[in-house]
Amino acid sequence: MLRCKRILAILLIMLVSFSVMAGGQQEKAADTKAEVQAAAPAKTTEGFPGPTVKAKAPRGIKVAIVPAMASLSGCIVPGDAMVEIGERYDWDVQIFDGRGTPEGGNKAILNAIAWNADVIMTISLDPRSFQEGLNAAKTAGIPIVSGSSGTDDPNPILDVGAGNLNFLYDVGPYYYGLGQTMAAWMDEDSNGKANVVIFSCPGLPSVDLFEEGLIDELTARNITFDPKPQVFSFDQLGDTLNRMVTGYVMSHPQVDYVFIPFDPAALGPIAALEAADLTEVKVVSVLGTTEMMSLIKRSPIAAGTAAYDSTYLGYAEVDQAIRVLNGQPLITPHNENLPMAIVDKSLLPPEGEAWTPAYDYKSAFYALWD
Repeated sequence: MLRCKRILAILLIMLVSFSVMAGGQQEKAADTKAEVQAAAPAKTTEGFPGPTVKAKAPRGIKVAIVPAMASLSGCIVPGDAMVEIGERYDWDVQIFDGRGTPEGGNKAILNAIAWNADVIMTISLDPRSFQEGLNAAKTAGIPIVSGSSGTDDPNPILDVGAGNLNFLYDVGPYYYGLGQTMAAWMDEDSNGKANVVIFSCPGLPSVDLFEEGLIDELTARNITFDPKPQVFSFDQLGDTLNRMVTGYVMSHPQVDYVFIPFDPAALGPIAALEAADLTEVKVVSVLGTTEMMSLIKRSPIAAGTAAYDSTYLGYAEVDQAIRVLNGQPLITPHNENLPMAIVDKSLLPPEGEAWTPAYDYKSAFYALWD
């Protein structure tokens, strides 16, 4: 779900300083921030739904991170969480970029093996496409694990084919249930009058499972939707997808909800719909990136995203890896109750931040590992 080849433009902002004025503004901003922090209630670990069994974190190990594509936010955020954890426990952490292709991912795994990693932690890789790397890791005796693929409990266990290998576990959202929740949100947001079109990028287990849950719940609630999803591929992200979405909305004026299966793919169509003054339609997506959160705040078109906490995902993937290295049983469900929510204008986090649950899960995990 999280892999795509869209490269988001980075805007360079030049800051001009005026000594006296800037000093006063910075002092005022600092005071305001302190006041807000003082007024905000401190998060606690109360409500943490993760594991309760301790797992001592090893010190000084070599941890290889293999993301599907290191430039994607769905890979960057859990990867950054793993790096953060590694700093606490003196791990040597290296990132081996999968570069968005099976060839690149297999090469990255082989490079991690040559680096003599103690554990290989992948992000958003479909095991069926990485048998070369999986077999090499097995031969080397290096555990190789997964996150954000939708191939493991609480999702259905992916059938990788006879004689093929799978990751030891995958930490991912319950995609089918998240799809059902998105359908319920559209039903409630429209007072039962939604008319939905689904844009689909099939092939990834996470995308397919979400769409299955979405369609099943739309059907169960008698919500009108086009039974033929509008299919696009990764190489159509950008202008082609933008034209597909705007063209469909123009020719189907009765449609008022457009579903796009991941946030990075939704950004361009939202801008294209705004440019075409098609502002009566609402776009919903999946992931919960900060870019999508910003659009939901300011755009009449960006309506919501099925968000899950990608930092929690990284912590949970590490927690299970520690248990593998210690010879301890895995926690069930394997996603360690990864928190999820449909984020709309009523649930937006502060500007520039991702959605997070109300409890301090980092402290809860560290209490298990220290």
